[in-house]
Amino acid sequence: MKTNNHFSNMGITLFKPTGVTHAFPLIDLQNKRVTGTVTYKGKVYMTVHIDLKKDTVEIKGSVDELQNISMDQESYLDMFKSQAEYFIENNISDPQ
Repeated sequence: MKTNNHFSNMGITLFKPTGVTHAFPLIDLQNKRVTGTVTYKGKVYMTVHIDLKKDTVEIKGSVDELQNISMDQESYLDMFKSQAEYFIENNISDPQ
């Protein structure tokens, strides 16, 4: 009996939560300022303050220690800036 195994060339990707989280503890719609944080196991590793009025980004901390389980710093900055613009444009003060 011959079996036709057409799954032999398929790979499997498994997505598991890493425990690294991001949040937006401050969204100031009036002044167009947003703060984003990256946290792991209760410790805040990086805080990003985005001021869309002044077009500035201030970074405190780093995600370097999380390099094997999280995005890199540039990816977080892109995500936070994109989310900040979205929140301000759509008048979202509490994305939870």
